[in-house]
Amino acid sequence: MADEMKSEPLTPELEKTLHDKMDEYYKISQELSDMMEEGRKIDQAAADNYWNGLSYEDKCNAFHAVVQRLVEGELDVKGSYRYVLYDVFGFNEGMYIRGMDCGFMRLHNAIPMEHE
Repeated sequence: MADEMKSEPLTPELEKTLHDKMDEYYKISQELSDMMEEGRKIDQAAADNYWNGLSYEDKCNAFHAVVQRLVEGELDVKGSYRYVLYDVFGFNEGMYIRGMDCGFMRLHNAIPMEHE
């Protein structure tokens, strides 16, 4: 059994192929990361523009509606991140990443779970 676990050293050709594939992976990963950051900036600008376009009364109502739902999902029900997004706010799966981008997952994870 121990003999089966031994691995052979990589040939120079296989090692070069492995390095080339890893370089390609890192390049694609960086491109994806850059695209995600650009999307985050676009979402942030849209949210800021939306907020800045609201009247004072609309800002008060938006704040009230959001905090009420956060308290319900996070403190009353003690729901998961997905539960609060999908069941309390009524969002679909498309909001998962955006919730992370705006800091909701960080907020959710910062709320200690009470043991009953």
